Amino acid sequence: MHLLLAIVALGLSGALQAVISPPLNWWWLHTISFIPAIVVLDSIDTRGKATLAGWWIGISANAAIFYWVVHTVRTFSNLPYIAAVGCLLAFALVWGFYAGVWGWGFKAIQGRMGDWWPVGIAAWFAACEYLNPQLFPYYQGVTWYQLPAIFLIVAVAGVPFISFLIILCNATIAQGIIRTRAGVERPWGGPVMRNAGLLAALVAVSMGYSHARLDAIEAAEADAEISRIALVQSNRDVFALRAMSKRSKSASLDDFIALSRDAIRESEDLDAVVWPEGALRGAAGYRRNAKARRMVRDTGVELWTGGTFSIKGDDGRRVHHNSAFRIYDQGKIDERHDKNILLPFGEFMPLEDLIPILKKIQGVGNYHPGEGLELFETPHGDFVFLICYEAIRHRYVRGGVRGGADLLVNITYDAWFGDTSNPTQHLMLSAVQSAQYGIPLIRSATTGISAHVDARGMIVQQTEVFERDVLVADVKRVSVPTPYASLGDWFAWLCIIGSALLLLSGKRADERPWKKGHWAAWTAITVGTLLIPKLAWLANPYILVGDWIAWGAASGFLVAIGVLRVVDSRKAKA
Repeated sequence: MHLLLAIVALGLSGALQAVISPPLNWWWLHTISFIPAIVVLDSIDTRGKATLAGWWIGISANAAIFYWVVHTVRTFSNLPYIAAVGCLLAFALVWGFYAGVWGWGFKAIQGRMGDWWPVGIAAWFAACEYLNPQLFPYYQGVTWYQLPAIFLIVAVAGVPFISFLIILCNATIAQGIIRTRAGVERPWGGPVMRNAGLLAALVAVSMGYSHARLDAIEAAEADAEISRIALVQSNRDVFALRAMSKRSKSASLDDFIALSRDAIRESEDLDAVVWPEGALRGAAGYRRNAKARRMVRDTGVELWTGGTFSIKGDDGRRVHHNSAFRIYDQGKIDERHDKNILLPFGEFMPLEDLIPILKKIQGVGNYHPGEGLELFETPHGDFVFLICYEAIRHRYVRGGVRGGADLLVNITYDAWFGDTSNPTQHLMLSAVQSAQYGIPLIRSATTGISAHVDARGMIVQQTEVFERDVLVADVKRVSVPTPYASLGDWFAWLCIIGSALLLLSGKRADERPWKKGHWAAWTAITVGTLLIPKLAWLANPYILVGDWIAWGAASGFLVAIGVLRVVDSRKAKA
């Protein structure tokens, strides 16, 4: 019975993340959602069981948050439903393992920190979460993205700091519950009050900085140039586009042009129209896209949009890119941007050269990655294109910010994900970039959600999913520098280094993480930290090097633990 209750409590902490996540966004549940998990982990004595317990939290969370993987796999491929469910399970197992690492080190960190263990546990969680090379960088803290009164601290310390605050809050309350269950006199006094005081102080600092940041952005916006930009959402899903293509190869293009011309007639002084990812068939300069260039020439309104570009490679075969184009002036075409970070299974098939049968799985394309972010310097903003997935990779976006952008232009095609939570999650992870870097973002999606996000990371305007609409946004172009843009994830690395020192600080061999009898857990951790980056790389070989470095550091640390274990054993025998 106790085991069943523990399994339910751990699973509940994980599964609750689905309602904390958009579209419900019950962020307030975050302040208590991890309490059941922390109370259970406190009662577990062996690292093997703690690893499994933490892993179950991660599996539950990933399966609940990313349930839309099933629909996406079914849409992207010709795999049967049961195979798609298997893909979700595999996804949850692999990317939920970081919580297993957290569980593995829970008791060691707790023991080293004494009464301050909620702080140590929160730092250890932030470290494990950051080191996990996630396919979708969904940190716990991102769900607070529409609370600028506290969230804008990410402009200094990044999202891991918000994750730290969330776990510290949960752990402090859990500490009081644990002390109550243990029959401690005045269980909610002393240590609990000190940790609560620290949490209150950190929240106060966060709110103070966020308030100052809000004032700085407001001051910058007062003198900012405004660009009026129309975000076109045609609401044509995968099947509708295929049907339109059968009727006429130009049907989709004509549809975008009709919506755009209507918007240009109805809205005065439009500077640019944005079409989503893949709106053009082929490159902007192709004959079949002459109508788009003619629209720009006739109206004087620029067009920023997505298409494809093909060129012969060194081996004579054609190389295809998922690209973005700026058409301006009399129909001129600016330098293009080729998508750098491709989505596995959708834009390329991992391992298809090693496993030929994978080529039989239907996909949307076989693209080659681009290199670098192009800065488009225009009278209406110096912007970078972020094609779909690129908009959620924070270190990648940082390159565009440092390049001088004062606007982020995200074009995407989210119809593959259906009527699920993915579009709202995708928008959330994109909007976070504006909060971290102090730059507005505009987003055009074929079936939604199209949106205008200001430099605070706040969603100013947005469309509904599966709605045919044109969103006209008056974008205040500002670039309010942030320490985070220069310093990067210093807070996450502080948590990583501090946790590593705590794990290595045992005075006796039987206090250390490599204690005899913990080989099962140690092996699982080592294999996991070595294997998961390789799986991530195979799934997406264009993932940023920073993720490899981060998880590689964790792997090196755990290998060092193994070496020290051998040294301890030999000393004991001597």
